[in-house]
Amino acid sequence: MTFLPVLPVYVLASLAAIVVIVRVVTLYRLLVRTPAGRYRWVVLRWAGLTFAALLLVLAAFRPGVPVEGDRQASATQELVSDINVFLVVDRSVTSRIADYGDDEARMVGIRNDITAVIDQYRGARFDLIGFATKAAVDWPISADAWSFKACVKNLSAYSLTPYDAVNFIDPTVAKDVLRQQLEEAKKLYPDSKNVVFYFGDGATGSQVKPAAFDVAPELMAGAVVLGYGTPQGGPVPASFSAGHKQYLGDPATGTVMTSGLDEARLKEIAASLGSDYFHREAGQDIVPVLPAVNPQLTFDAADVGKADPLGGRTDWYWVFALLGAGLLLVEVTLTVREYRRNRLSRSDFTAQDVLR
Repeated sequence: MTFLPVLPVYVLASLAAIVVIVRVVTLYRLLVRTPAGRYRWVVLRWAGLTFAALLLVLAAFRPGVPVEGDRQASATQELVSDINVFLVVDRSVTSRIADYGDDEARMVGIRNDITAVIDQYRGARFDLIGFATKAAVDWPISADAWSFKACVKNLSAYSLTPYDAVNFIDPTVAKDVLRQQLEEAKKLYPDSKNVVFYFGDGATGSQVKPAAFDVAPELMAGAVVLGYGTPQGGPVPASFSAGHKQYLGDPATGTVMTSGLDEARLKEIAASLGSDYFHREAGQDIVPVLPAVNPQLTFDAADVGKADPLGGRTDWYWVFALLGAGLLLVEVTLTVREYRRNRLSRSDFTAQDVLR
């Protein structure tokens, strides 16, 4: 079994020590106030809550076991390596426009391609940066591809949509956040390669002046910009009401706002990243547009497990987290029962006083 802690080991070890100390002190105080004959019940409840806390700390160490079969299978793919994949995703309101594939939202194409990227970069760490008028890290860098896939499955445009949202969309607003994340990854994983994927439509608000992605070349081993939608575009959905789609209106003209794919802007972004630009259509394979990465990052089947401890690894942290959550649920249930029992006892006592 191997461990990939989510925090430094000394932090988790200190947390475990604090839990043990606090719980021992708590046990002493409980036993002092417990009448004879009830020690066993008190100790059992104390042990359950203590183990629950320690199990959650153990889950934070991310225990897991290598799976040789997965390693052999993953080694047959082209991209099996210690790579950090950064996904810069347009989550603005224009990603809802239904001009992708069979009248589907642009976000559908983005989700499909991100899922395909995850499948191609087995063993990689993933980081997702979402943007609209501002940018934020929506998924911190992690090798938990299973959970990340679930997150991507529900990825959508940001829900808050002011009437002037389109006017402030900035397709380059993620440049600073991306640079910071790349620099941090370089410090945490100095021997890893960073690959950047940009997903969007290039739509630019009238109140915005886009800037270049000033990312140092040494921070990236490869990048690619992917565009979605059509130049003709379509109306911008705002919300659903009574089963019908509502569209954003232009206060100046009273007409419905429309937005199309801006490939010129996307090509500018690609140029600033030193990458290629590709327009994406439904059903296209993701492999032809994957950025070229140093071939030394491809490993033979015999070396996959040694080269990357994350490749072909089955995480078991969820088992310990589930056990801890179960023990906590038992403690909560017992506490609620005690509270209700004590409350009823006080009510009976008050009623007897009134009768007297």
